[in-house]
Amino acid sequence: MNFFQTFNQTRKRLKQRATWYSLLVVIMLFGFFLEAYMHNFNLVYITLFFVFGAAMSASPLGILNIGRLEVKLKNCERLFAKEQSFCYFNCHNPATFESYAIELHCMEQHTSITRIPAQKTIPVKLSLIPQKRGNLEIKECFLQSIFPLYTVRFILPLECEVTRTVYPRPAGVSLQEYLAKHKAAFGDEQDFDGIRYDAQAHNLAKVHWPSVAKGELAIKVFDHELPHDTLHFDFIDAGESDEARLSQLTLWTLECEQRSLDFEILLPQERLHSQRMEIDEILTKLALY
Repeated sequence: MNFFQTFNQTRKRLKQRATWYSLLVVIMLFGFFLEAYMHNFNLVYITLFFVFGAAMSASPLGILNIGRLEVKLKNCERLFAKEQSFCYFNCHNPATFESYAIELHCMEQHTSITRIPAQKTIPVKLSLIPQKRGNLEIKECFLQSIFPLYTVRFILPLECEVTRTVYPRPAGVSLQEYLAKHKAAFGDEQDFDGIRYDAQAHNLAKVHWPSVAKGELAIKVFDHELPHDTLHFDFIDAGESDEARLSQLTLWTLECEQRSLDFEILLPQERLHSQRMEIDEILTKLALY
């Protein structure tokens, strides 16, 4: 009795939709029935009952396959507008039998899960491509399966509605190009500071000629290419439109984070400083601007 109660509760969690294969099964059953009625062949009767039994068993098998699965959103990578990022889910199968041929759908994206072992939890990675910056509500997630006979589509809605911040798309001039254009603003190298040996230097503009004049066998070139003081980025000068400026500032923020450089962003009504704020906090300010 407990099995039937559990099965009924599991069935109520699901939505079932017929597929084109179900129409094919109906046509097959009708054809076999006419053939058996007109010619009274035992083989046709056997085939008819076999197809009928397989079609009837598809629904309960499909319900047991997907109905008890549980999915939770674990975390997401940094989400950037119009770029591919990934969210990670945990899919748990509490049943004593395995589940097969499952698809996870969310935000018009989907990924396939070939097999979920019994009483196990497996990680599932789903790609997302947000179309604009700002707050993104991750919703409309569901599991789907057409196991075992493709005649019924089983849909299990998921309760995993969460909100994530989508940062502006990083694009524009690289930090290296920006610093090259504004080299004077960050000071110049001293005569013998920041140099290293390089016997295969090909850029004559970087050759340290005072060292060569002293008779050094190896050519010395400048090693310091990045400033040691705080970089200052102005919102107004970062681009021609607000979206272009936000994309440019996002790119510089990520490059400064990668190179461990301190920086400050001057917005029209706020200053964002990397020494006082986390990088994600700065990116959030840009996303919600």
